[in-house]
Order: sequence, then C-alpha cells, then structure tokens
Amino acid sequence: MSQIDDGVIKFDQSDFERGNGLSSLEFEELESWRKRLYELRLIGEYLPEKIGYGNISEKKDYQDIRSTHRPQFLISGTQTGGLSELGPNQYTRVVDFEIDKNKVSIHGPIMASSESLTHAALYLVSDSVKCVFHIHDQVIWSGILQNEGPATPASIPYGTTQMAQYVQKMFPSQSHGYFAMAGHQDGVIAFAPDLETAGSMIIDLFNKYHD
Repeated sequence: MSQIDDGVIKFDQSDFERGNGLSSLEFEELESWRKRLYELRLIGEYLPEKIGYGNISEKKDYQDIRSTHRPQFLISGTQTGGLSELGPNQYTRVVDFEIDKNKVSIHGPIMASSESLTHAALYLVSDSVKCVFHIHDQVIWSGILQNEGPATPASIPYGTTQMAQYVQKMFPSQSHGYFAMAGHQDGVIAFAPDLETAGSMIIDLFNKYHD
C-alpha cells in the first residue's frame, strides 16, 4: 500500500451538536456485527500510523432530534477502527445531510465517520436500504477490481460529494449490493435491507477471495 488515505473528514463539520453517550439499546445490534468484522480485521487500524479504518451504520428515526425529509442513521464515530469494542461514546447520529453542499449534521458524543456522506447517499438509493458496512481488506478489494466487479472510479476520492453522487448513479433503486472504491485503497462497501444480509455479503466476499 503506497499511501494511507483514511480517516480525514472532508465534509462540512459545522453542524455538530455534541451530546451525551448513546443508550446501549440504540447500537447493540450494530455493534454485534462490528465485533465480527473487527475479529476478521476488516475493521481496524493501520500501524504504525494508528489510522483507523472501516465504519458501519444503521438507518434510524431521529425526527425527535431533527425534522427532515432525508434518511437519518446511527454510525460509528471517526477514528474508532482501532478499538476492539465500541460503547456509548463511540457511536453517533447523523440527523441530516446535504450531499450537494458536502454537509453532514451530527448529534452525539463524537464526530461521525469520514465516510458518512457515502452512507447517506446509499440510504437515498432506496427506502429498503437499512444498513451500510464499510470495510478494508486488500485481498477483497484487489479481487473485485481484478474481476471487474462493481467499483467506483480511481479518480474519485472517498468521503466527497463526487463519491456520494457516483454511488447513487451506480445503484438506482437497489436494495442491496457491494462495490470496491478504486480510489480508496482497500475500501469495500456493502449495503442491504438488514444487518444479517449486509454482514453475510461481506463474509461471503471474505471467504471467496481468501480461499
């Protein structure tokens, strides 16, 4: 890997309302899948740089916090990849966003993941999309690209309006799928109507390319 390009937040962070830690009931199901991905080193931390990679989100209703017509979701916080377990202060809420303005509105104890805008775009693709898993794995990533599987162009960097817009064009009205981010070393994303389906897609990719 020539350059680690993860962890830098590129969206407008000005609408961040810091709040208390979340209830465990809010994130426990999502956390159970994160632990499995962490154990497979699909979420983790690049050493010696100590730059976290991988993030995970689940669609939620936060209309009591912010009224909006756009999807809202729970997501792991920025630079939490190196932690084996996340608690109330490592998850946060995306309560609104504006893709064209590269803006994400956050309410919680920590800033949202740098890839939040791409998660947001996938929730806009279909009302059926309920979760998004972003993992890092060089073998899976290379395998998808070499097999000409679904991928975003190498010219589009992660965490940008361009990435979010391209993803929406890739998957018009689809409820599930996966893709490699050619411009984001090792980055692979899966999205689905439920946690089990998204997780199973990632595990299937792991088994396929690590066989």
